[in-house]
This record gives sequence, structure tokens and C-alpha cells, in this order.
Amino acid sequence: MTRKVHVLAFEDDPHALALSWALERLGVQVVLSTGLAQWRGREVGIEIGPGHAGLRDMGDAPISVWNRRPQAPKLKPSLPQDEAFLAGEWRTFYENLVATAPKFLPSFWVNPPEESRRAENKLLQLVAARDVGLKFPETVMGNDAAALRQLAQGGRVVFKAFHPHLWREEGGLSAATTILDNDHLPDTQVIEFCPGIYQRYVEKTADIRVTVAGNRLLAVRMRRRSGEGYVDWRTHVLEQDFFAERITLPATLEEGIQALMASLGLVFGCLDFVVDADGAYQFLEVNQAGQFLFLEDMIPDIGVMRMVASFLAAGKRDYSVVEDASLTMAEFRSSKAYVDLARRLHMDEPSIV
Repeated sequence: MTRKVHVLAFEDDPHALALSWALERLGVQVVLSTGLAQWRGREVGIEIGPGHAGLRDMGDAPISVWNRRPQAPKLKPSLPQDEAFLAGEWRTFYENLVATAPKFLPSFWVNPPEESRRAENKLLQLVAARDVGLKFPETVMGNDAAALRQLAQGGRVVFKAFHPHLWREEGGLSAATTILDNDHLPDTQVIEFCPGIYQRYVEKTADIRVTVAGNRLLAVRMRRRSGEGYVDWRTHVLEQDFFAERITLPATLEEGIQALMASLGLVFGCLDFVVDADGAYQFLEVNQAGQFLFLEDMIPDIGVMRMVASFLAAGKRDYSVVEDASLTMAEFRSSKAYVDLARRLHMDEPSIV
């Protein structure tokens, strides 16, 4: 029987196509769908009865389903007076699918849809991190100006939006991460107008990106060669002073990370930490559908593509990483699949960050 992996992602997602290329090199058949409601590119019917539950004409279940970045269903053309009803029906049907998908498709889910949705909740992440003993910056979420001013009395504060946003009509103005201090906080009216995420600024020496795939993880430290940390490392990756290296995390931190993942019901995720002036690791967030292939541009032999491909092909938390050293971003970039992707996106270099 041919091993099969189903990938749920938008059609030209570079990560989905890169891992599809790697899986096919391992002899794994890959099926791409844009979402649960477009399973294998056709209509979806769930059949359920006293002794069975599943997708109609499903065939052999894939060994794993990579719930990468699925898309909600799109409405078919209809009469204007029917659009609200149809939108509600599709939305509710999709919510039903998300809540029950692993029940009717007994594959290894990376990650389960309901857990993926819950894990996007930043407050839930911090509650889980606190419960498993991970250290993180003191945080205020909401629009309480008094709480923010009290937080800022202890030093500088970082503002982050719950979701990225770009105002195209305002010349590309974005809701960017911003550092505030007690003397330059927004007016009370401004704070109360919109909720946000405010965290105590950490005087850091480095950023840490941890990619977790089942029982394995890869950790990368990013900083200046001079030894200092960045406010936002992503804007400095092309500079000569930028330095990235693979590191081994303390055993207690690895245990805490795996405990956090288990608490959130996740088997895959990209976690961000910072290292403070005392050398302590402070948790910032976990992105359950995060980017990871850019790490191979920083450290070509890190093997993150090989690790994730092996994970998806195995369809279980505990697995061995294949020895095929050709499963790299460098090799993918020389493939026809990559050339075709770049042409479709009208880009010399499709973004993988």
C-alpha cells in the first residue's frame, strides 16, 4: 500500500509545496486540498450511523494530515438575497467539520483542527505556559489604561496587535510591534479605543526559535555577532552582523516545551523565546502553523526540512529522521516544482519566512 499524506493549505503555499516535494522524494504520495470543505478538490459528504462515521468514498485514509494553513470554503455564485443564508450554512458546516475531523478521518493530524484553532488564542498560550512552569514577560491584554500604566512603571513595554494588519490606503501603515515607555504612552482614550497585547520589554541577549515536530525539536539562537540581541531580528537577517546557530536547550526547558505542547493538544509548532540578561529563557508565543524553512537559509545543514518530512511520513510522534541529505531547501530551489512556484507567484524568490 502506498503511503499517503494529505496537506491542507492554500494552493501556492511555499512550505506546503516544499514539503510535498520532499515527501515525494521519500516515496510518499501527497494530496493537496485547500481546506476541509474542499477535500481532494470535490464536494464533501460525511456519513454517520450507529456503526460507522466517515467521508463518503474516502478510500484509504492517509497516514497523516498536515493541517498546514487550510482555507474556509468559498461561496458559489448565488442570488444576492440568498448570500447571508448560504454564508451562515457554510460557516456552520465548516465549524462542524473542524470540531470532528479526526473522528471521521482516523489519521495522524498535524495539528488536530480544533486544537489548532484554540492554540491561536494568545491568552490561552500564556495560561498554559504558566501552568507548566515556563517563564514569560509580565503581560496585560485588553484596553485598561490604568493596568498598562502600572505595567510601564516597571520599565519599557512592548505593544503587539492580536493580528497583523496593513492599511494599504494609508500608504502601507501597519500595526507593527512597538516599544513604549512610561513617558510616551498613548493617551487613555487611544488605549481604551482598541484592545492590544502589552508585555514588559525584556533586555535580551538573543532570540530563540524552536521548531517542534512530535518528540523532536530544533532550536536556533539569533543575535548580533557582537553578542547583543535585536529588538526584532527579522529585519536584520541580511546584515553582516547577524548570526544564527543551532543550540541544545537545557533539558528542563525541553521538558517544559513538550509539556506546553501537550497541554495545548499540539504535535507541531514554532515557538519563540528570548534570553534575558540573566541567561533565563522567556517564552513569547507558539505558532502552530509557523514558518521554519527559512532556518535552512541561516544554517544550511540544520535539516529542518528533513525532520518535518520524516515526521509527516511516519505519522506518529516518535519517529526516526531519514538519512537522505538531499532533502534541503537548496535542492528544492533547483527543482522544477520551485521554478514553477516562482513563476506563478511572479517572484524570483517565494517568501519562506
